[in-house]
Amino acid sequence: MKESTLEVLFYLFDNYPEMDDEATPSDDRESMNVYLQGAGFMPGEINRAFNWLESLGDEHQDVLEPYSPHSLRSFAWQEQRWLNTDCQNYLLFLEKAGVLNYEAREQVIDRVLALEDPDFTLDRLKWVILMVLVNRPDEDNSFLWTEGLTLDGSTPVYH
Repeated sequence: MKESTLEVLFYLFDNYPEMDDEATPSDDRESMNVYLQGAGFMPGEINRAFNWLESLGDEHQDVLEPYSPHSLRSFAWQEQRWLNTDCQNYLLFLEKAGVLNYEAREQVIDRVLALEDPDFTLDRLKWVILMVLVNRPDEDNSFLWTEGLTLDGSTPVYH
């Protein structure tokens, strides 16, 4: 069973029972690991998913500030391998709309590259963006753009 890192995380977020407040982080990770292995995920992919998720909280890397607010971000061939044209355009759109600043954009790109997901789509990019922004305490976290996201690809329910 070959699963991507995001598929492991999606399954965990969608199916894992609520955790109690008394559990320690190491107990939580171990119980989640057992739960995911019971669901058929391989230990290596589970660890990769945990490491990817934990890396969201790492200190942000220094990113050079753009020379001009009107500068254009070009994507390197390594980035184009994982980010198709729709994904690239969406990232640039969110930056122009003020949802992402240049640092958040670069962190999103870094997290996408770390996934090495050959089936990466615009919907998956939206989830990566959401996870990055949730883990950036200095951001506004205005998530109106996430309104149409669902884990299973079904029609979203609007509240």
